[in-house]
Amino acid sequence: MRERRLAVALACAGLLAAMPAWAGAEAAAADAGNASGSPAGEKPMSRVTGIGGVFLKAKDPATLRAWYKTHLGIDVQVWGGAKFRWVDSAGKSTPGSTAWFIGDGKSFAPSTSSFMVNYRVADLPGLLAALRAEGCEVLEKTEESEYGKFGWVMDPEGNKVELWQPPEGK
Repeated sequence: MRERRLAVALACAGLLAAMPAWAGAEAAAADAGNASGSPAGEKPMSRVTGIGGVFLKAKDPATLRAWYKTHLGIDVQVWGGAKFRWVDSAGKSTPGSTAWFIGDGKSFAPSTSSFMVNYRVADLPGLLAALRAEGCEVLEKTEESEYGKFGWVMDPEGNKVELWQPPEGK
């Protein structure tokens, strides 16, 4: 858990060297197609605004990290992951980044999946309340630290989904 928080924090703080961005990482269109069920005339609540990180579970994290570094050119750092900076459609840098991390997957529980996606959100408490009202399986535990606010929901196939509200201004 601490390693994953560090991965997100390092990516957000901009402490790592720049990495090639994932194409299409623009998150501004996230509200399009929002099925929030807001009454007519009300602006729908913002839900996911981007991907904060992708976390992979590995039997041997060090070996898998080395494979990604050697074969795919991902600049895996000593903390076990990398940071992908965001760019706009013209390739110009835009605020934000996505963390990528390989670890033991213990923080994925109760999911048995080999991955977990961390989604950036604008209003974690509001989104968690909306998801509960919609009948989703929202985990009771939440966390708040200098890295932001974290909450979790299980998708219909049993994958744990992490929701992350970055600190103000990040």
